[in-house]
Amino acid sequence: MSFNLKRVLFGKFCSLFAASLFTFVAGLTVLRETSSGFQFALVLLAGSVPRILLSPVAGVLADRWNRKRIIVMTESLSALVLFGLLFYSLLAPLHTVHYIVASVLLTSLSTFLSVTLSSSLPRLVEEEELQRGNALFSTIQSTSTITAPLVAGLLIATVSITQFLILPFLLFASAAWWNSRLRFLAVDTSPLANTDTPSFVSEFKEGYRYLFRQPVLTTLVLMAIVLNFFFVAFEILLPIILLDRLQFTPFRFGMVESALGAGLLVASLLLALPRFTVKRPLRTIFESLFLIASCYALPALALLGYVPSALLLPFFMILLFIDGMLVLRMNIPLQLIVQKQTDPAYLGRVIGVLESIAMAMMPIGTLLFGLLSDHVSIIVLLGVGTVGLFGAASFGFLRLRKDILSESIPVADAKNTSSLTS
Repeated sequence: MSFNLKRVLFGKFCSLFAASLFTFVAGLTVLRETSSGFQFALVLLAGSVPRILLSPVAGVLADRWNRKRIIVMTESLSALVLFGLLFYSLLAPLHTVHYIVASVLLTSLSTFLSVTLSSSLPRLVEEEELQRGNALFSTIQSTSTITAPLVAGLLIATVSITQFLILPFLLFASAAWWNSRLRFLAVDTSPLANTDTPSFVSEFKEGYRYLFRQPVLTTLVLMAIVLNFFFVAFEILLPIILLDRLQFTPFRFGMVESALGAGLLVASLLLALPRFTVKRPLRTIFESLFLIASCYALPALALLGYVPSALLLPFFMILLFIDGMLVLRMNIPLQLIVQKQTDPAYLGRVIGVLESIAMAMMPIGTLLFGLLSDHVSIIVLLGVGTVGLFGAASFGFLRLRKDILSESIPVADAKNTSSLTS
């Protein structure tokens, strides 16, 4: 493994772990103090709206500006946000609005970091390391997803929120230091570096035109918009089910959340091996989607009393573990395709547009399901989400059935696909 890849992995882990710690504690604190699904949804919404609005902008800037400078600056500003929240907590108690503002700022900075880092990877590692780099990126993300809820659950029960904020602040500062040591392997050959630089608006539009020139990709984008509307419902409903309805402790809830990361981790490690290379990407997407939709309804069994109380924890941990594996089974090879098939000069814009479109319906889903969770049966909402997922997956399958049936090329040579799930 090259030193450059080690640096980017260390920096990414510090950043992701810090963000996961804060997100977990912010949502948990608001839900415990207010017992309101709607206010909990507002915190989650603060973590998604900036990404939708800013991803295309981040893509354009990643193609325009010095990418290393963007990466280091965003990490440094994230550390500054945590320091500001830490300082304020010494003067007065933190409330929901403080968590929302901090979440908006951190998500905004994370959007610029994520798009820039993803579009920079082909210039940070050699081509033969690119697949490994993507797999290890997912491994790092999975590791932080596993450990952050456990660490946060333990810390929040033993230390004050002020003391807790020290850890993510130091992690963001460490990430900035690691990223400052990155060395790009190739100079920027983007046409945007020329003197006749096109306008920001024209670059913004070009990202959409580049994306929608491909019919298969257009279908996947439309499908992803609907899918993410219902995916976000599970993010809203699961904490309410576990913490409010089933009375899980924060530590037990953290164990369930960590099971999701464990599934992501195992899948990322397996998909990094040559023997698990996905040869039919579209078929793999729809197989995974239909399985995820089936898992979506299973929490209703616990609410209806069909799962003994002694088995609730392993039941939800297994469910989230499987869900994590299925999500990664879709994403890793698709991310690699985008990076290999897209001109590096346009990669930032393409990734930014993809992230924005794929998450377009998430704020509406977050608000709607958060509000409904205070007034409508959770079992009914789970049923609606299950039907919605099956419907969206069926729509995409029917439109792409000829492409799915004709697939026979390896994933490394596949075209017209992209990672569209969050």
